[in-house]
Amino acid sequence: MKHAARKINASKNNKIKESASYHVFSGVTNLVFLLFSISTVLPMILTIIVSFTDERAIMRNGYSFFPEKWSTMAYQLVMDQDWVFRAYGVTIFVTVAGTFLCVVFSSLCAYAIAQPTLKYRNVLALFLFIPVVFNAGVVPWYLIVTRTLHLKNTIFALIFPIIVQPFWVFLLRNYFKTIPPALTEAAEIDGAGKVYTFFKIVLPISKPIVATVALFAALMYWNDYVTALWLVDKQELWPLQYMLYKINSLITFLTKGGAASLGGINTVVPNESFIMVVFVVAMGPIVLVYPFVQKYFVKGIVVGAVKG
Repeated sequence: MKHAARKINASKNNKIKESASYHVFSGVTNLVFLLFSISTVLPMILTIIVSFTDERAIMRNGYSFFPEKWSTMAYQLVMDQDWVFRAYGVTIFVTVAGTFLCVVFSSLCAYAIAQPTLKYRNVLALFLFIPVVFNAGVVPWYLIVTRTLHLKNTIFALIFPIIVQPFWVFLLRNYFKTIPPALTEAAEIDGAGKVYTFFKIVLPISKPIVATVALFAALMYWNDYVTALWLVDKQELWPLQYMLYKINSLITFLTKGGAASLGGINTVVPNESFIMVVFVVAMGPIVLVYPFVQKYFVKGIVVGAVKG
């Protein structure tokens, strides 16, 4: 009896020690993640505060979380520029259309090479894998887009050249492989075709990976300015991020004593608060999209990346 009682007491002591060590570990982990979260959120908060700060206060005191004087002049300046709304419209259209087409084409390609009955599916997968490892360079890509596809100075030049990303195709393929074959086989026995099975059965149960790829695609299209830099000369087709790039170039030029306009943009010379306002306007919509797909994000990445 005494031996059994000692064992019980020892077990209780071990549980208490384990519980204490767990609480210490949990507390330290939470503290680290809290500090990391604060370090990522503070720059965004500072950007918003500076965008509402008077320009003269910025020149005197620099960036501050507690500005000397508030002002909405920079927001008024942005709203008075016609190019802001035009660039917003271009960016929104390119992001929505590009994300939709990217998800559709990538999903179709991934579903095809995920089928064990598809002939030469490994060869097709190899063709997709080669661009991940080897890059032919910018010049062949530019020649194909401009001289073969004739996309230069069109809205499609901002969508089609980056519409399929091989890495996302492999993520989708790996996720599709986790779907039980009995589901699709039952649909085919009932007379459903491949297209109907894909859109009505496979896609609805693949929301995590589809939402993840959609988020990646939306971020890619929203933040892309290099494609416009290479392929678009018409100002009415410039997306918002490219306009930010032009403003940055303008400020750099002006600090070196340049003229008050660059690249055909006739507008008021940007200042510090103006730049911050443009960043706030640019990042706002895409930040609001993330909470809607966040619940699918982790599951889509884990399942899509682990399955071989």
